[in-house]
Amino acid sequence: MIVPFASATRSEGANQPLGPLFTETEAKSLVSVIIPAHNSAKFVAEALNGVLGQTYRRFEVIVVDDGSVDDTRGVVEGFGEQIRYLYQDNRGPAAARNTGIRSSKGEFVCFLDADDAWTLNKLEMQVRFMEEHSDVGLLFADATELEELTVLKPSILATMQFGADALAQRPVTQAFRKLIVENFVPTSTVMIRRSCLAQTGLFDEELQNAEDREMWLRLAAASTVACLPQVLAKKRSHGANISSRTERALRSRIKVWDKARREFPGLAPPAVYHQMLAGAYQELGYLLLPRREGSEARRCGVESLGNALRHVFAARAGFSYRWWLSIALVPLSLVPWPFVRSLWLARNYVLGKARSI
Repeated sequence: MIVPFASATRSEGANQPLGPLFTETEAKSLVSVIIPAHNSAKFVAEALNGVLGQTYRRFEVIVVDDGSVDDTRGVVEGFGEQIRYLYQDNRGPAAARNTGIRSSKGEFVCFLDADDAWTLNKLEMQVRFMEEHSDVGLLFADATELEELTVLKPSILATMQFGADALAQRPVTQAFRKLIVENFVPTSTVMIRRSCLAQTGLFDEELQNAEDREMWLRLAAASTVACLPQVLAKKRSHGANISSRTERALRSRIKVWDKARREFPGLAPPAVYHQMLAGAYQELGYLLLPRREGSEARRCGVESLGNALRHVFAARAGFSYRWWLSIALVPLSLVPWPFVRSLWLARNYVLGKARSI
């Protein structure tokens, strides 16, 4: 049965309250599985089969079709009344997840990207853990990364800076500070206590990327974060992944760090924010140079250098050679790109010759 969603209007923002849509008896131990889908006809059946085959049976499944133009609706419709299908105009993953949350009623909320899949014991293990640890607001797990049938990463967390901490600790210590540096929480492994969402608000729909990381930061500021060390999901890597869009990702991360610094100034040292912002602005500036966006690249260079200097003073650290690249952005932004490119090719040639001697 296809259930239309007539009121998929733009949210007032991440802090919009989550109203009581259910009774306590109805919600107890119920898991709401939210699956945002955009042109996901090729993958969504595998995701749905992984949910419907769960050993834990008390769940509801809500697919939010975010303006697909392929046969996503037809594939979902084939599963019948087991799935609630909601359609809205394309507004991005944050808005799609928010639509699903507002339409859900479970004590626990999980997110599953339409091109990912779960192991069949995922919900059973996480519900048991959440019922035994009432202080935990955000629970996640490890995942495997695949491309087609090839395993790229047997353990995503094993490749991350704070992955070992997440796998070994109960709970994850200093989770907020670590999330500022790195997003080590795979979205499709997450389970969130609904009462925590009511406290922190929904996803920030102004963010087209890194909206999940921004949500994890708010949850980490308000509650305990924990990780199950088992692989409970598989993440699909392909060209359509939104995280592959570098410029959008960088601009979104900058917004996330600025927002976190304003809202939670005491939860991470200023030096950490400055270091992350300096690196992101530098990377963005060099991304813009070959596009001949000199003025914007120059602004990024100034922002990067300013944050680098604030990091040096706050952390009482030395001026890293890396920050000289931020200084270089300013004059390079004033030079025609073909000349800059020639200099870069000459540099690479000289370094290559030096290594071969």
